[in-house]
Amino acid sequence: MTEEHSEQLQAQEPSTPQPDWFLQILVNMTNAGDGSAEFGMTLLVSGFLISGKMVGGAKYFDGFAASGFADQTVAESIRVSVSQCGEIYKTDVTQRAAADQPLPSPAFVHLKEARFFNTAGDPIPANRGVWWRGRLSEVSGFMIGTLEPRA
Repeated sequence: MTEEHSEQLQAQEPSTPQPDWFLQILVNMTNAGDGSAEFGMTLLVSGFLISGKMVGGAKYFDGFAASGFADQTVAESIRVSVSQCGEIYKTDVTQRAAADQPLPSPAFVHLKEARFFNTAGDPIPANRGVWWRGRLSEVSGFMIGTLEPRA
């Protein structure tokens, strides 16, 4: 393989997808303050529509931790451990606001009551929404608002 051909192949390699700057702003809005901001959001991720309410990271980890685990003997320790993962959102936002520093670009988006919609328009799971966390760089499109299951 010639050096020129090798350079051409390297130039054709896809770069890492960059998150949408506007979606990052929306995620920062849900992470900021007391974390009470939430709104309907539908995301396109790897060909799936994922629809739910966008929430901040702290609310996600608290909600995920409270969603229950089958084995009650370890449920409380798991709940506490998972809930503590959200502390980074609470502490970081408060400390940065006090120091008048901008928030770092978020890498994840969090939804509550999330459902995946198949091509026929049916939600998965059909009976209820779930807590969902996804990488922002994997989102290829979004819209404000949620999709509803057919009645």
